[in-house]
Amino acid sequence: MRTRFRRTLPPLLILAFGYATATPDPPMTQSLPAAAFGRTPEVSNVVLSPSGTLLAWVAGDDQNPIVTMFDVVQQKNTRLVSIGNNYKLRDLIWADDKTLLLNVSRVMTLKGEPRFEFFRTLAVDVSGGAARTLLMEDGNRDLVSGSDLIAWNVTKPRTVIMATYDYAQTAHKEAIGSRLVGGRRDDGWVYSLFEVNLDSGKGRRVEAGTPYSTDWIVNHDGNAIARCDWQADQSLFRITVRDGLGWRELLRRTDGENLAVSGMSEDGSGLIALGAMGQPRKKLWLLPLDGSAPKVLLEDANYDVTSVIRDRFSQATIGVTLGGLESPLRWLDHKAELRQKGLERSFPSQSVETYGRSVDNQRVLVRVSNSSHPAIYYLVDFSKKTADIAGEEYPGLTGAMLGEVRSITYKARDGYEVPAYLTIPPGATRSNLPLVVMPHGGPASRDQRDFDWWSQFLASRGYAVLRPQFRGSTGFGEAHRIAGERQWGKRMQDDITDGIKAMVEQSVVDPARICIVGASYGGYAALAGAAFTPDLYACAVSVGGVADLPMMLGNVKKRSGSDSDSLAYWHEHIGSPYDTDVIAKSPARSAANVRAPILLIHGVEDTVVPIAQAEAMFRALQAESKSVSFIRLDGEDHWLSRSAMRIRLLQEIETFLAKYLPVRTDVGK
Repeated sequence: MRTRFRRTLPPLLILAFGYATATPDPPMTQSLPAAAFGRTPEVSNVVLSPSGTLLAWVAGDDQNPIVTMFDVVQQKNTRLVSIGNNYKLRDLIWADDKTLLLNVSRVMTLKGEPRFEFFRTLAVDVSGGAARTLLMEDGNRDLVSGSDLIAWNVTKPRTVIMATYDYAQTAHKEAIGSRLVGGRRDDGWVYSLFEVNLDSGKGRRVEAGTPYSTDWIVNHDGNAIARCDWQADQSLFRITVRDGLGWRELLRRTDGENLAVSGMSEDGSGLIALGAMGQPRKKLWLLPLDGSAPKVLLEDANYDVTSVIRDRFSQATIGVTLGGLESPLRWLDHKAELRQKGLERSFPSQSVETYGRSVDNQRVLVRVSNSSHPAIYYLVDFSKKTADIAGEEYPGLTGAMLGEVRSITYKARDGYEVPAYLTIPPGATRSNLPLVVMPHGGPASRDQRDFDWWSQFLASRGYAVLRPQFRGSTGFGEAHRIAGERQWGKRMQDDITDGIKAMVEQSVVDPARICIVGASYGGYAALAGAAFTPDLYACAVSVGGVADLPMMLGNVKKRSGSDSDSLAYWHEHIGSPYDTDVIAKSPARSAANVRAPILLIHGVEDTVVPIAQAEAMFRALQAESKSVSFIRLDGEDHWLSRSAMRIRLLQEIETFLAKYLPVRTDVGK
């Protein structure tokens, strides 16, 4: 554990960073190398054991990540575990004080089918010994891409509850290839629940799902109490609950909404669920097991309830996170609220996230950051009134003057208020700046007001960065999200365009120096901007972006099956591949319209948006004699998991922007 300094609680106030004298284009902080931003966090996934005596975290080169187990009392490492370069480490969870669970993934190809990202959970003991794969080595589950860890603190010792796709012997026909491809209704694969022994890794099926099962809810003993089913072709969502030896339907919805069920209420009278239930904003609901009407547990007049905070040990719902630009917390548990407020007083002007606590509440692990300061993990000891640094995500940026992030709104062309984040470069006035607009991926997703390595890198090079939360984004109400459906290249794109125009009208940015940069759906938006509003942009960068919508829908069909949830979702969100609007809003089919230089960057092992999308765009632009560069990232996935590839990404974008979107250094000459 890194103990560079210890803080006594409550600590001294942290002095805010100042800003240099402004110039029309700020001096670029190029003393900060791209690696300081692009390297994956030096320390990540820090977790605290139930007793509060052990920490674990991931460190080292991401080509060979090292999991460190650290004894807090004796102040020494107890075990180092190398994952190797075959796997990417995604998450750590303490099952108990003896065993750490590692969620890992790797890209594989089955029988000539497209690449798939395979996820596995490994169990590693503090005392030593080999890692064990949980559940997924049994039977023919080596063909299944992953499993879900449902519960890991049940009353039965050395046991976790997991769910995965299992082949039902009563299937009408034998599955072909794997659960990843082919049909759904009759291929024999169902989402079932398993009790898994931590010592052997072996699983025992305790509940069989249906072809439409999507989630399981268990009680503290690990017994199934509810199951969620989703039938996409009928927009049918059902919750069934255990009733004696059978199952009884508790809730049925046919409006296309899937509720997120987080667990049981503390008194056992009902289920806790998150959703809109046909109302304008998502709320926290109690679904009584007696079948009476759902009751609102928590709602906000202005924001969605976006996520649930559960107690590590009791699994009770103790609070929620709200939507909106600031994402505030609301509490159901008074003790948890008091603990959070005490931590926030100890780290003023920072966002404090609780990542774990000991069962006796004496030690708490927190992640402290804000939009202009990378995260630092602290182990807080209430009995000693101290906070030790457990790790820093970006130590190369310690003390650096980074961009100021502002929460703003602007009016779209129809008068709608669109929320956004605007990052101003360090040392800049809010006028006449070169702009990079960065639409997020998803598109049913959102940006957060926290430290973002990519936009802060661009700000360090002198660029203002606009991150619009266009209609279709989540967290701003159901109407905001639904307004993006079947609006690829249309309303969602217009909201991005209108954000740029608002910045120009307010004299924040120079209208002649605007570039659009994005990844995944944001990459599509970058290409759509260049193709459908060609006079607006000086350049465009697409990272892992979609270029041809019918081709993308065809890929989903090949990978997931013609009656899969995935294909149904994308048909609903994009439209039919035969729809003339869908075809027309494919940038690769409108390459002739493009005027700005385009940079395409794509991971070769991208299993979400295949590299064939970038290849199609590259060919189309070349055929029209357009200015285009194409960079393939060997061994990289959709999420830019490798430091070397992130650093190269930033370097390539920096070079590209320097050529086509220069930062002025000769003001007044």
